Amino acid sequence: MRRSAVLGVIGLIGSLALVTMGTPAATAAGTTAVHNPLLKDVLAEEEEPDPDDPTQSALCQSYLGHPNPYGNPAPNVDQIVGDTVVPVGSQKGCSAAQNETTIAVNPRNPNNIVAGANDYRLFNSREGRNDSSSFAYTSFNGGRTWTNVVIPGLTFAAGGTGAFSWFDGSGDPVVAFGPNNTVYFASIVFSRSAPLGGQDATAIVVNVSHDGGLHWGGPHVIAMDGVNADGTPAVTHIFNDKPWMAADPSNGRVYVSWTKFTYDTDDNYLESPIMVSASVDFGAHFGAPVRIPPSLTGFHGGITPYDQGSNPQVGNDGQLYVAYEASVCATAACDAAGDRDATVVATSTDHGRTFRHAIVDTNYDFPDTLSGENFRLNSYPQLAYDRVNEKLTVVWSDDRNGLYDATTGASVKTNGDNVVSSSGNGKSWSRPLVIGTPQDEFFSAVAARDGEVAITSYTRHYDRNGIDLDYAYWAASGTRSLSRAATQRITTASENPQVQFLAVNPDGTEVQGVFIGDYSAVAIGNDLRIHPCWTDFRGRPGVNTPNQDAYTQSIQLRH
Repeated sequence: MRRSAVLGVIGLIGSLALVTMGTPAATAAGTTAVHNPLLKDVLAEEEEPDPDDPTQSALCQSYLGHPNPYGNPAPNVDQIVGDTVVPVGSQKGCSAAQNETTIAVNPRNPNNIVAGANDYRLFNSREGRNDSSSFAYTSFNGGRTWTNVVIPGLTFAAGGTGAFSWFDGSGDPVVAFGPNNTVYFASIVFSRSAPLGGQDATAIVVNVSHDGGLHWGGPHVIAMDGVNADGTPAVTHIFNDKPWMAADPSNGRVYVSWTKFTYDTDDNYLESPIMVSASVDFGAHFGAPVRIPPSLTGFHGGITPYDQGSNPQVGNDGQLYVAYEASVCATAACDAAGDRDATVVATSTDHGRTFRHAIVDTNYDFPDTLSGENFRLNSYPQLAYDRVNEKLTVVWSDDRNGLYDATTGASVKTNGDNVVSSSGNGKSWSRPLVIGTPQDEFFSAVAARDGEVAITSYTRHYDRNGIDLDYAYWAASGTRSLSRAATQRITTASENPQVQFLAVNPDGTEVQGVFIGDYSAVAIGNDLRIHPCWTDFRGRPGVNTPNQDAYTQSIQLRH
């Protein structure tokens, strides 16, 4: 859900009082980092459909009654089956959106793949509109065809009971495979209001499948705040956000990490540490949450608990690695010249009870959005672990090569790139490589196996003077070789990302396409086929008009 842009200058849904990385030029010059005040976002929350004002119209409505302008997307595969049409609001008549993708491959059966997304096809009668739900997309034929299954019991619209009857939406999905066809699906569930004050109710939950993703049990709670067991609201000053997950492929141990936004009784932001909870019984029960970053108590400089965007992996020896974005500051005020945002990897050798930390590199956050685009973005890292050579690879996208005004620090033109580093132990990390084109790359993901490393991301390389997007990959034997890897286009057409989700500026003007999801995904099977998974904007040509759908493709890395 990304409650806020914790770091840098992103500031969506509510900027927090954290370090703004400023610009690469400003940072190099030693400009003092800026403290952001609490500000309300002028853009729509990602799970909330467009306003119900009938005078407002999302771009997708302009295609209604006309042929889909895009051609056959093959070999790209639309994963959405049985979509619905939005009945009310500014997207009325459009097929429901799906965005914010996740994907995993069964470690013993490369034909069994499970993906997921924020899926808006369910109508919430209590709200009178479509809202986000968690859906799993399951394939048993290597990704050629897909079965869509709603994750049960999470919200009012998905049949939630007790405390879950209070929740309006769910999303921020992540999937992971354990042994014996076990699949875990983690979500955030959330309410749309806090009638008693404080923060909206949230929970981090996991549903489990034991048949490769066809059938799912009810939710197991990891953290829940703002609601009582009977489904009535309670006051909370905690907002749980964005789970990520890693499973041990040899036993029933699974880890879920997330961001815990914490406020005082006046709802002033205090901190947002990364938390982790572990299960040793295939997700049936989860232990007490453990905070990963250091506390502010006795803080004398270094990594702060002003964090977001965690991503865990489990090593062959059971060690737990968690990558995340943090602020690194001289004081808790984070207002010194040398303060910065950084990509950090924490390592635990005792199953998530204690952690040591390694700073991989400075993380140069994007401005509010890319030049000429409207959707929000971030620079969260993703982490991969190769079980053959026991190497870790971390990737994130940032704007270190963007053009900024030397006087004001304002963004002149973005140039997002994928930044990659590797490690054999989680302590020492290689000098980061910049992978990409002279145009923007963002929302990077990584997969690794048998020495092969693949990076995927969105790119503007194929529409250099416009707003259209493509999805692409870079692959090589070993992380260092990625510097010589060619850009491989995945999407068969450049696409307009402004098709759904509008916002209204204070002056009444509409802004199209303010949300496309906060990340993308890629997975790799033991057949060395990668399965990128992204938010596509073509809909299903020949069946419906352009809208956001989850797409994938099976790509052979080594023949």
